[in-house]
Amino acid sequence: MLPQNFKHRTISSIALTLVALQSTNLFIATPSALAKEAAAATWQAYLEQGDSALTEQNISEAEAAYRKALELVEKNSHKPVDEENCVRKLADTLMLRNKVSEAQNLYLRLLNTLVSRYGNSSPKLGKVLISLGSIQEALGNHQLAMDYYQRALKINEKNYGYYSPEFADNLQSVGRTSFRLGQTEDGHKYFKQSIKILTNQPSLSASEQLKRTLKNYKDILKGEDKSNQTLIEDFNKDIYGDKKGPKGAAQSSPQPKANQSSFETERAFKLKASAQEQISEAPQIVLKGLNHPETEASLAPVFKTMNETIYNQSHFERGEDYYQRKISIDIEALGATHPAVANDMCSLAVYYMSRAQFAKAKPLLSKALPIYESTYGQDNILTINTRASLASTLFHLGETAQAATVYRQALSRGQKTLTPNSIETARILNDLAYLYFQQGKLEDSCTFYEWALASTEGAVGQKDPLLAACLKDYAQVLRGLGRGQEASAAEARAERIIDAKQ
Repeated sequence: MLPQNFKHRTISSIALTLVALQSTNLFIATPSALAKEAAAATWQAYLEQGDSALTEQNISEAEAAYRKALELVEKNSHKPVDEENCVRKLADTLMLRNKVSEAQNLYLRLLNTLVSRYGNSSPKLGKVLISLGSIQEALGNHQLAMDYYQRALKINEKNYGYYSPEFADNLQSVGRTSFRLGQTEDGHKYFKQSIKILTNQPSLSASEQLKRTLKNYKDILKGEDKSNQTLIEDFNKDIYGDKKGPKGAAQSSPQPKANQSSFETERAFKLKASAQEQISEAPQIVLKGLNHPETEASLAPVFKTMNETIYNQSHFERGEDYYQRKISIDIEALGATHPAVANDMCSLAVYYMSRAQFAKAKPLLSKALPIYESTYGQDNILTINTRASLASTLFHLGETAQAATVYRQALSRGQKTLTPNSIETARILNDLAYLYFQQGKLEDSCTFYEWALASTEGAVGQKDPLLAACLKDYAQVLRGLGRGQEASAAEARAERIIDAKQ
C-alpha cells in the first residue's frame, strides 16, 4: 500500500504537468478539444487531397475533395482564411469543370465575405473580381465583365502599384474586353501598357506572363481588319517623317532585279526557300555573336522572352501592313530605341528587299542600325548583318560609293566576331567584289572575289550552289581582265557543282 503523502504528491505532479503542457500547446486537455483537432485535420486532409488531384489533372476527384473540405470546415471552428481558401479552390475547380453557375455563386459569396471582413479595397478582392469578370466574359456579358475588371484594376493599382505584374495582368483583361466591346483604341492602349510594364520586370514569372500577353495580343491583332489606317499612318510618320512613305514606294510587285550577282540571286533563293519551309536557323538570334561576358542564363528573362517571341515567328508569311502596325505598336509600348523595334524594322526591310523595294527598306535599316549598335555593340551579328543589308540597299539605289564605304565598315567593325570562313564574311566580300565590278574596278573586284571564294568555300563547303554562284561571278571578272582560260576553268567548276546537285 502506497503512503498517503505519495498519492498526494503524484496527483499534484500530474496537475503541474498538465498546466505545463497546456501552456506550451503540447497537450489538449478536454475531449471536445480533441474532437475539434480531429475534425480540423480531416478538412485539411481533404484540402490536400484536392490539391494533389488537381496537380494530377483529376478534376472530378479534386472537386469532390474540395466539397468535402468546405462542408467540414463550415461545421467546425476555423479561421476565416480557412473557409475562404476552401470556397475559392472549389469555385476555381468548378470553373475547370464548366459548372459556371455554381462557380459564380461561390465567387459572389466569397466576394461578399471578403468585403465584410476586409473592406472594399482589400487586395484579397482582386482575384475574385477577375474571376467573376472572366465568367461574364465567357457568357458574352462584356460590359458587366468590364465593370468587374475595372473594379479589380483600381484595387490592384492601389495595393500593388502601377508597375506590378498584378496590375499588368489586370490590364490585359481590360484590354481584351475593350476589343470585344468595339473599343479598339482603348484595347491597344491597355495591352501596350501591360507589355511595357512586364518588359521592365526582371523575374522569370513576369517573363512567362509577358509571353502569354504577347500571344494574346497577337491573336487579337490577327482578327483585326488589316486595313487599320491609323497604325499605318503612325508607322509612316515614325519611319518616313510623313504619312505617305517614300516617293515611288507604293508598288507591290517586284521590280526587275538588274545589277544582281549570281551569288546574290542564289542567296535570295535560299532565303526564300528557308522562309517557305518556316525554318528558324537562329531562334535565339539576339544571343548570336555577342562578345560580351553575358551568357544566355544571365540575361534578363523578360528581355530574352521579347526576342524569342519575335524571332520564333515566321515573318515571311506576314503582309506589309502587319509589320507597319507592329512597329507602330512597339514604338509606343516600348520606346523608339528598344531592340524589339529594330527587330521589327529589319523584318519589314527584308520583306521590302525581297520585292526590290529598296527605297522603302533604306530608312528602316538606317533607323535599326544605331539601335543595334547602342544595345549590342559593333561586333554583334545583328549589327553586322544590318549594316551589310543597308550597304546592299544603297548599292541597288545607285549610291555605290556610300555602299562601298558601309560594306568596308561592316568588315572592319565586325572583325572580332566575323571569322574568315563565316557566311556573313562571304556575303560581304561577294557583294563588295560585285560592287567594284559594276564600277569597272576589275583589279579590286578580282582581289575581293579571290577572298570571297575562299570564304564561301570555308563557310558552305566545296559542293554548295553558293560557291558555284561565286565562281560564275568571278569568271566574269576574269574575262574582263583578259584571263579567259582561268574564267573557263572557274565556269567549268561551277557547272560540276550544279550538275552534282541535280
